[in-house]
Amino acid sequence: MFKILHLNECPVAPMAGGRGEQVKLVDPSLGIDKLDVHFNRLRAGGPRGKRHHHTSADNVYIVKRGEGTLTVDGETHIIRENDVVYIPAGVVHSLANLSDQVFEIFEIYAPAGARFDFVLDE
Repeated sequence: MFKILHLNECPVAPMAGGRGEQVKLVDPSLGIDKLDVHFNRLRAGGPRGKRHHHTSADNVYIVKRGEGTLTVDGETHIIRENDVVYIPAGVVHSLANLSDQVFEIFEIYAPAGARFDFVLDE
């Protein structure tokens, strides 16, 4: 099913722990189970995301604005505007916005739907 979505008209939900908000773009609510795309706005100085992995889903971040702190398998990286990050399935990671500006990223999971999981590693 073909779709054209407008970012400012998509559903917005608060992120867990007061980290910011998530704009849902392409996900199972549209009847799509192979792919999940959403836009995250992490608030400045917000709490760190929990260390986790996805058993079978690859993860891609596309940074639109700001700077984030990404930890992958215990190694910390600063990611900035226009960076594209690929995290393979099974890799432990977490993301935080420790800056004083909003951090905006597009996030993509594939596969999504019933094959997607979020496994805590804390």
